[in-house]
Amino acid sequence: AVVSTQSTGTTGDGEEPKNMQKFWKSLLKKSLSSDAFSGLSYAVLGLGDSSYAKFNYVAKRLFRRLQNLGGRPVHKLGLSDEQHPEGADYLSFTWIEELFKVLSSQFNVPFTRRFRVLPPKYTFTISSANVTSTETDIQDTALTNKDHNTQCCIVGNKRLTSTDHFQDVRLITLDVTDKKLSYKPGDVVWIYPENRPEDVDDAARLLNLDLDSILTFTSPSSLPTSLTIRRLLTSYLDISAVPARRFFEICATFPTDEMEREKFEEFTSLSGQDELFSYVNRPRRNTLEVLQDFTSVRNHLDIRYLFDIIPLIRPRGFSIASAQSFSPDTLDICVAIVRYKTNLKKERLGLCSNWLSKLPLLSPVKMYVETGSFVFPKDRPIIMVGPGTGCAPFRALIQDRIHMQQKLVLFFGSRNENADYFFRDEWTRQENLQVFTAFSRDQSHKVYVQHRIVEQGSLIWSLMMEGAVFCVAGNSKNMPFQVMDALLKVFETHGELSASEAKSYLDQLVKCGLYQTETW
Repeated sequence: AVVSTQSTGTTGDGEEPKNMQKFWKSLLKKSLSSDAFSGLSYAVLGLGDSSYAKFNYVAKRLFRRLQNLGGRPVHKLGLSDEQHPEGADYLSFTWIEELFKVLSSQFNVPFTRRFRVLPPKYTFTISSANVTSTETDIQDTALTNKDHNTQCCIVGNKRLTSTDHFQDVRLITLDVTDKKLSYKPGDVVWIYPENRPEDVDDAARLLNLDLDSILTFTSPSSLPTSLTIRRLLTSYLDISAVPARRFFEICATFPTDEMEREKFEEFTSLSGQDELFSYVNRPRRNTLEVLQDFTSVRNHLDIRYLFDIIPLIRPRGFSIASAQSFSPDTLDICVAIVRYKTNLKKERLGLCSNWLSKLPLLSPVKMYVETGSFVFPKDRPIIMVGPGTGCAPFRALIQDRIHMQQKLVLFFGSRNENADYFFRDEWTRQENLQVFTAFSRDQSHKVYVQHRIVEQGSLIWSLMMEGAVFCVAGNSKNMPFQVMDALLKVFETHGELSASEAKSYLDQLVKCGLYQTETW
């Protein structure tokens, strides 16, 4: 058996993916003997991100557990890393190539890597627009495959940063009146964005599709049975995504031009990974731009494989930034608008953030709410570290506990006090809240939240002795590690612990749920 596991997508706590939880629970049964899997040969590939404290933790645990139950690993544990200079696929691809060589040697089966195009994921027909169903009829059924999905209206779109600040951050407010939603501080709302009309037009042109035609599925799918091409390209297909290797594997079979076919085959080979990364990943070149570059691929594309080469739009998750107890009819999220440049002329735009920022008020938004990883008790002090939009779940908590005597301490960080101190007026009015700020560019030397944590070490240690919960939210790249290092310094200095004792104490806090993180 070859098992691939994907580590947590929005937190660093090393939780198993939801679709693995039942399987993992069955592996932990005490009734399983140490030789229960003695006949199993296995390999494990983990897909993770080394910016998280528990990098590929799930894959490591699974590998050990199968071994403890008598399984025989046929290959070393594979640990793919999103932070790898050549992209996560590079390590995965290398590991898979090595695995097949090992299998070839152990089982005396000659190994030749040959990609075969399987039948399309879905079958469908495309007909002209003069059918009985109208665009309105079809659009109304096109919510998503989530049965707990709902549709709300956007009623607020407020810029939180000054107009002359380089970063545009919005407070987006959704009307959830009579939606029967239930959520608490720390929970997450997932939003389905849509593609820009100009990108939809480009996609139709490149794919040679009529936007008013009707696509009807003739096999089961997660999408509505019938919908217009316009609706499909607008709401469902992620046409602005950076294409995965499978795109090149399938499309390599289409072109009649020998040079284009050879280039696509090179992109799918182990020796061509540097070339693929330079062409696609580094400049963030999207599917439409690739099709624009390769004329023969575009002209001979087999439309039956539309859903195999272009993925569906995934919902984007946002920490809820308002408390239901405080504002039951509205739900807030903090959205940093993603815009950046690569070596391509066209500016790169985050799909969901830019879509939300440009939506007119009262526009519909498809979304659903899910339980988050944070657990905020009411009988302990809570220390919060939330630089930038990482403050979102803590704003919800602060609103929820506004009339309580619970001790709340927030460390907030941004660049400039006058440019991006998001909720200053709200937080200065709350009596049970202490706020310590770190504005990195307001002085000659840079100051970050980890510096403020060290400065307030005495307060933090005294609160930890009262059983405080320490929570961290925000960007996953460096901040969580720097905050952890600062906290260890506090333990050593004010708790008079050795370095090893401080580390053991922190590990115990994590195990007991008194140190929690939600990073992205």
